[in-house]
Amino acid sequence: MAAFRERKEVRSFHKLRRTNSGRVLNLITLTDAALQATPPHGKSPVTIKPLFYNNTLNYTILTKHNLRDNERDLFARSVHVATKIFLPFDPRRLEIGGRSFFIEEYQFKDHLRELLHLDLMTGDKEVLHDIKVLEALSRSPTLDAFIVTECLRADGLRVEPAFFAESYGLATKTTADVFDVFKPLVQKALGKSASPEEMSRFVDQVWNVTNATTDNLFLEALQIPRSEWADVIFAWKALIYYDLVSRGTHERLERVLKVLHGTKPKLRLSSADLAHIEELKRELARNLYKLHDGSTGYIQSALQRLVSAIIGKSDASEISESLRSMARNISSVGMNVVLFDQVTSYFLYLFPKPTMNHVDPETFESELSNLCEIVALRDEE
Repeated sequence: MAAFRERKEVRSFHKLRRTNSGRVLNLITLTDAALQATPPHGKSPVTIKPLFYNNTLNYTILTKHNLRDNERDLFARSVHVATKIFLPFDPRRLEIGGRSFFIEEYQFKDHLRELLHLDLMTGDKEVLHDIKVLEALSRSPTLDAFIVTECLRADGLRVEPAFFAESYGLATKTTADVFDVFKPLVQKALGKSASPEEMSRFVDQVWNVTNATTDNLFLEALQIPRSEWADVIFAWKALIYYDLVSRGTHERLERVLKVLHGTKPKLRLSSADLAHIEELKRELARNLYKLHDGSTGYIQSALQRLVSAIIGKSDASEISESLRSMARNISSVGMNVVLFDQVTSYFLYLFPKPTMNHVDPETFESELSNLCEIVALRDEE
């Protein structure tokens, strides 16, 4: 316990009060919204099962956190992005702070036992469930609601729809995109146009794969090992989802580049200082291009290769390798999508339009350095 007390933090949580994004999962707002959900007309109220059995965990905030140098010794292995749990002292008064620890750190289970009385050694099924949920959240490449839902489902952990209601609009769009991808394959198999009912049956069989699935004709035909089924289908879903949420990123990149090019700090800087700021601008631009290619560029290329393989005359091994390649790369792609969104959104929040001779040079230089460092940490993984 002493080791944790030395690391106890008092944080300014109020900035995250209403936040949910690829990097932040605010279970306080999600739990409250789920418990206050209005039942459909004519239906009796139903008690919604929270995400965790431990109620303290239902009122926490999780973040995907870029590790600082002084945090690296908390881990038994090399980690650059970890999943942090914030335990507020009072979920209704976030401004007074709280305590935190990382799911991946080597003292993770000690902190669970000391702070939340969750002890694996007891064999309690509810404790085992809650720890399994936390570990699944840690493995999730981002904290997007849809991706989190799929990660948990793949581990056999059912999530109440009310918790992640915001994701289901995109899930519906994702299903429509899935139909477009599978339609040529089904029609080829049937030798005729597929009816909506036939499409639904086929997609349901192929798409709803978990670790417990033992029969899947599509994946068996591709000779993909059963142990990889859940990862392969999750990666496919995730790529379609990321393709939806990342549309328009090229326009945002162009906006950032326009601001970078047109923004000049106040005068009276030395030529060396001006040269340093210009180099930081070029470095940030290079980093953003790289992130964009590693996210949107990869997604579109991977999906196009897969669709071409399915509707063309490719053999099963080529389709199989496309799917397995997506599964290997999805975590990296997800973090690239989230990081691109984080960096560009924050930059445009600070500097929404080009400014000539009105930006404080020290502030501008500091913010550019910070953003370049954030991307560099991701690049080291």
